[in-house]
Amino acid sequence: MRIVTSSDQENASRYAMKGFAIGAAQWAGVGIFASALMYSFFPWYRRTQTVNKFYIVMCFGLGGGAYKSDRYMVNYERRGRAEMLDAETRRRYELIYGNKTVEELEKDTNKSSA
Repeated sequence: MRIVTSSDQENASRYAMKGFAIGAAQWAGVGIFASALMYSFFPWYRRTQTVNKFYIVMCFGLGGGAYKSDRYMVNYERRGRAEMLDAETRRRYELIYGNKTVEELEKDTNKSSA
């Protein structure tokens, strides 16, 4: 799916930012948990400055946010392609069969076979 209009671009960017926020929160939680484990078991980590510990957690959050944002963008594009394919299929179906009822279709087949 190509994002050509500004409204499509806005919708895609909002959806990707939603994914970034969710991924950053998830992976920052993982980073805090890993930091707590390292603080408990590694003496060298206890001596590490607080700002460096923050950077480690921040790296987890940014990496997770980037990953989740990309996944959300790919899913947005897939959903758009599926909608375009469905619309094209409906258009072709209408072109071939039209908006006829079952009785009208039976009459048309009877006329063509006679």
